[in-house]
Amino acid sequence: MRGLAGEKTLLKRLNRAAILRLVWEQPGISRSAVAGKIGITKSTVSQLVAELELERWLSSGAGGAGNAPGRPSIPLSLNADRLVLIGVELGLESINAVAVDPFGRVLAQSTVTGGHSHVEVALEQLAKALTTLRSSPALAERTLLGMGVGVPGPVDVGRGLLLHAPNQGWKNIPIQQMISQQHPDIPRVFVDNDANLAAFAEYMFGAHKHSADLLYLYLNDGIGGGLILEHGLYRGRLGFAGEVGHMNVLPDGPRCSCGSRGCAETLLSWRSVQGAVKNLTGTEMSVLEMLKAMRGGNEALRRAIQQTGTYLGIFLGSLANIFDPQVLIVGGPIADLGEAILEPALLEMKQRMFGAEFRSVTVKRCAFSTNACAIGAAGYAFHDLLQNKSADLPRLE
Repeated sequence: MRGLAGEKTLLKRLNRAAILRLVWEQPGISRSAVAGKIGITKSTVSQLVAELELERWLSSGAGGAGNAPGRPSIPLSLNADRLVLIGVELGLESINAVAVDPFGRVLAQSTVTGGHSHVEVALEQLAKALTTLRSSPALAERTLLGMGVGVPGPVDVGRGLLLHAPNQGWKNIPIQQMISQQHPDIPRVFVDNDANLAAFAEYMFGAHKHSADLLYLYLNDGIGGGLILEHGLYRGRLGFAGEVGHMNVLPDGPRCSCGSRGCAETLLSWRSVQGAVKNLTGTEMSVLEMLKAMRGGNEALRRAIQQTGTYLGIFLGSLANIFDPQVLIVGGPIADLGEAILEPALLEMKQRMFGAEFRSVTVKRCAFSTNACAIGAAGYAFHDLLQNKSADLPRLE
C-alpha cells in the first residue's frame, strides 16, 4: 500500500507540474484544453487547478463570450507577478546577476566587475551582487523559486562540479555545494556551463522558443557552444560537449594558450578582437566605439572586422556541417557588431556548408546580448523546478 500511495503522490506532482507548464506555454488556456493535452479527466484538472489557485500559482480569468454553444471557457494564467528567479554568470572579469519573472523579463540586475582568479574571491563577489539584487524593490512581493549559475567550463551537472575553467585555472570545484552553503535561503541552486545556459535563454524565451534543434555560439572572453538537440540540452557524456573554442580556423594563425595555432579563441574571442583592433588603431575600443569609427569612415577598421567575419564564417560552416542545426545563434560582445561582422560571416559560411543548396540554417544575433547566460540560468532554474519529481511546488506567499 505504501508503494501505491507513493505512486499516486508522484503522479499528482507530475500532473500539477504539467498544468503549470501548459499555462506558462499557452497563457489563457482553458481547463478542458489542459485535460485534453495532458490526457487526464476534466474533474482531475479542476481539482488540481483549484489547489494551484489556492497556493497562488494560478488565476482564473473571466469566461470567454464568443458564439460557441455551452458553458464559456475560463482562461487560466500563471501568477508571474508573484514569482522571481535569479540567474548568474560567473565571468572572467565580472559577475552578472539578474532577477527575472517566468517569462524572462528582467526585473532587476546587479553586476560586480573585477577579475577573480580564486574561487573564494569569486563567491565573495557573487554574494555582493546577490545582496544588491535581492534588495531591489521590484522583488519585494515575489517568491524566489531558485537560482541558476553559469560558469566558464564543463560541468558535471549531476554533482554540481565545475570540471575545468581554463581561463581561471579552476579544476574540480564543487561550485554548486559551495554556493548552496553560502546561500541556504535560496531554495534551489543549479549550475551549468555558461554557453549551455545562454543557448537555453534562446530556447526558453527567445524568438526561436522551443526550436527542436538550436546551436548557440558564445563569443566572449573564451568561446563556447551550447546545443539544443530534440528539445533538450546536449552536454555530452561528461559535460564537455560544446567546447569548440579550440577548433582550428587558421592553421598558421596566432599561437593559442593550448599550444596549437589558429584556434577559434585566438581569432574570435572578444579579447582577441579587442587586441587586434588595439594593434591597428593604438586604442582599446568598445563595441560602440568600433561601430562609431566604422560609420565615421575608418576603412582599415572595417576591413579588419570583415576579416574577423570571414574567420567567423569558416567557423560557422564547420559547426553547421557537424551539427546541421535548424537555428544558429551568435552571442557575446562580438555579435553586437551586427551586420559589420555577420554579413561576411554568412557569405563565408554558405560557401563552406556541404549541401548548402538543400539546407536552410537560420543565423541570428542573440536576442539577450550580454545577459543571455544569466537569463538562461534563471530560465533553467524554472524549467528544472517544473521537471523535478522529488519535491512538490512551494506554496507562494
